[in-house]
Amino acid sequence: MENKTNNKSGLLKLGYVANLKSCKSELNEMLADEKQVSTAELNAIVNDAQIVYLNKYGFPKWRNGEDVTLEDAAYLYFATGLEDKSGDFIIGWFERNSKDAVFRGVSWGTKDSFDAKIRKDKMFHWGDLYFKSEEDGLAFLEDIAASTIPETWSFKNKPSAVNHPILKSYIENTFEVLKKETARGVKNKIVYSQDGKHLVFNTNLLDKFFHDILIVVEVRKQKDGSELLMNPRRVKKELELRKLGFAKDVHPNQPQFFEKVEEVIYQPTWTIDKDFDKFTHIIEERRQRFPIEMQSASSDELGRKLDDAITFAVAIAQRNYKFIVPMYRPQTGKIQLLMPIYLKGTYSSKPDFALILTPDKENEYYIPETILPLDAVYQNARLIAKPDDTWLNPDTIL
Repeated sequence: MENKTNNKSGLLKLGYVANLKSCKSELNEMLADEKQVSTAELNAIVNDAQIVYLNKYGFPKWRNGEDVTLEDAAYLYFATGLEDKSGDFIIGWFERNSKDAVFRGVSWGTKDSFDAKIRKDKMFHWGDLYFKSEEDGLAFLEDIAASTIPETWSFKNKPSAVNHPILKSYIENTFEVLKKETARGVKNKIVYSQDGKHLVFNTNLLDKFFHDILIVVEVRKQKDGSELLMNPRRVKKELELRKLGFAKDVHPNQPQFFEKVEEVIYQPTWTIDKDFDKFTHIIEERRQRFPIEMQSASSDELGRKLDDAITFAVAIAQRNYKFIVPMYRPQTGKIQLLMPIYLKGTYSSKPDFALILTPDKENEYYIPETILPLDAVYQNARLIAKPDDTWLNPDTIL
């Protein structure tokens, strides 16, 4: 596997540095005795360091005794020679998955924290929730799906290695939202037991008896101070939480995706900004997302069809406020809207795709960002609520 950054120096010679603007300050914050490293010093450290390559299991050698090389490594790390506030030596590391041509980094920590990360990477997990095995994870999903108010948690005509892919995405992203709320200081979102060995959170789902579905997770403290969240399971009775050391009146709150209902309802008086650059991106860079029979059309023709489809959608939305559906985008933590686009102007079948609209509240505008296939947006829409309009239905959108 070719490393295209070998002609560079410092961190850039190792791979793509996602935190290029902040990596130096992140390192300096860890240092003991108010020591600070300049950019030149950091580059010199990296240039002089011995780079150690590890396989996906965290070993520098394969079973046959051969060294792990740049071409087949999953991780690389280097010693900085610097100490953190606890007197432990700091290393920097990059990682690479099988689909990437380059390593991505850089993370700082001790060798213990790096080893703990690799151990976690080897375990079966969805986001921050870990299971002893893939079988345990699938059984967990099956239990949640069986206990909820009946709902479709998979796409009818789209195979998946996971039994309920929509539910998997829902739980994973719901927990991420709760983590972000907790980090902002919002109380009673992720609640720990009194001994800190378990946590519980609210999925925002209801069971068949209209009771909140809560999930309890084992909390295992790691040597580096981080937490490993293991063996999530559905809470079947409140007494279980008491036995695990939670307070008697514990009941975590649901995630909050928006503050005012206006945020998730299309405002027909707002203007859709048909920005030239946005339309260029949608039509010329996302042409493969248009129906096959239209992909060979000129950009002008596709632009007119998209323009007309937006006008049609606005006309329907003015008469049906549920037609344009809200979605929560986990990457940004923002609400966007999904406008169904019918390029042929008929509404007897599913839309060709969804147009993603970002609201600009201050100027009362909607910015068209891109277009996405319906299965790609359903999971984000489901985080807020189960869409009840016929055009966004997992049984029919594929």
